[in-house]
Amino acid sequence: MRATLAPSRPRPAATDRTPHAGLLILALLLACAPPPRSSPPPPPGSPRTANNDARGAGIQPDYDGEAVLLREAVLPRLPDPLPADRRTACAAMLDAAASFYADIEAEAAPRAQLQAELRTTRETELIACERETSVRTASCVRLRLADRDAELPWLLDQCSRAFPD
Repeated sequence: MRATLAPSRPRPAATDRTPHAGLLILALLLACAPPPRSSPPPPPGSPRTANNDARGAGIQPDYDGEAVLLREAVLPRLPDPLPADRRTACAAMLDAAASFYADIEAEAAPRAQLQAELRTTRETELIACERETSVRTASCVRLRLADRDAELPWLLDQCSRAFPD
């Protein structure tokens, strides 16, 4: 006796799985999608100290509010007496910046190049600092560079806000 294949019967609508297959594929695609990218915080003890602000454009910090907090933290640490003039304060700030960047650059060749660039621009930077930066601002930057937790441009902005005189 020979078996013959019977034609398949159409499935009733209740057992048709085609719409569910689409949902299953969508669920799998969503589950396998990579997580959204964000800037991870720097690892503890990292020598790089740039402002790694993970906040997006819609959630910007209150820079003036942060400057008020900075002022409160730095004011008791400012030298007493302050440097006598802007040139002295600015020279100390630029020396602290050169020391800071020499300390955080691990590779010898880039460190030497950076130090050469800082020496080349020092007089121009000193003149600009004397013209635009108060003694307390320059002293604030010098102190904060010694803390090794932020770079010169960020500190100059924040200290200028904290000590606008």
